[in-house]
Amino acid sequence: MRKAKASGRDYISITLADPQIGPRKIYANLAPVKGKKGRHVILWNPRD
Repeated sequence: MRKAKASGRDYISITLADPQIGPRKIYANLAPVKGKKGRHVILWNPRD
């Protein structure tokens, strides 16, 4: 669990690593959707 600096809202930080997806790790955030109770979105940026 982390807290956004700008908004103060809580979110979950996720790191995925598996030899089948290669040597890189995938970093993502799971955050609640504003105005949609019980809904979340995964935000991630692939790094090439």
